[in-house]
Amino acid sequence: MIALGSDEILMGYLAELGPIDPQLGNPIGGVIPARSFIDGLELIRGYIAQGDPVQTYLPMLAQIRPEIIAQCHSAIDGAREFAEKWLKECMLKDDPTQAINVAKMLSEGVTYKSHGKVIDYNEAHDVLKLKVQKIDPKSELWSNIWELYCRSILFMQQQGIAAKLFESETLSLAMQIKMNVIKQPQQPQLLRPPIVPTRPTKPMQPVNCEKKSATLKGLTPETSALTPDLQPRER
Repeated sequence: MIALGSDEILMGYLAELGPIDPQLGNPIGGVIPARSFIDGLELIRGYIAQGDPVQTYLPMLAQIRPEIIAQCHSAIDGAREFAEKWLKECMLKDDPTQAINVAKMLSEGVTYKSHGKVIDYNEAHDVLKLKVQKIDPKSELWSNIWELYCRSILFMQQQGIAAKLFESETLSLAMQIKMNVIKQPQQPQLLRPPIVPTRPTKPMQPVNCEKKSATLKGLTPETSALTPDLQPRER
């Protein structure tokens, strides 16, 4: 958005622009593109229009708050109006129709759907028709810009956790961010019961099965001497 408010954009061989992507706080944490809330609602609406039962999506629809959707539309409209205003006043003041088209393409999330979409020199010059100039990587200007970039990175590292650096002829402003690292509690480990060694049982004595002279009333004396455990007992 700052670049769109300039008269001309200077781009090196590594330079890239990105689409305007307003982001809102996610109810479950973090931030999410404003377009994602709208696209999610439109996606569910399309499934229902194709015949899916409404009851399937009621739990998801209950989590979509109307005021969030309104904020998403306001954020996207505001970004588009901002880009259109400054394009008409500066870079594309000679072509207001193209200013409207560029502002719409960069802000609505239809042409460029990802926040990380790379808009290089060719895309900016040939498709968006912006006033961009490609810097010769062997020129003194590029050498100075590269040195400024390296010094800026060092300055931001010394400042702590800095995300962006804004500079003018009289002011240098670093935007810092604060990160809170929350350690997740570890799951308690289940203690296994100790293994208690057991004493081995006494092996059973082999039984002589060759002599089977047992009767229903008892055993013969000869067999009783070989197998005393099989003696008939009185109850």
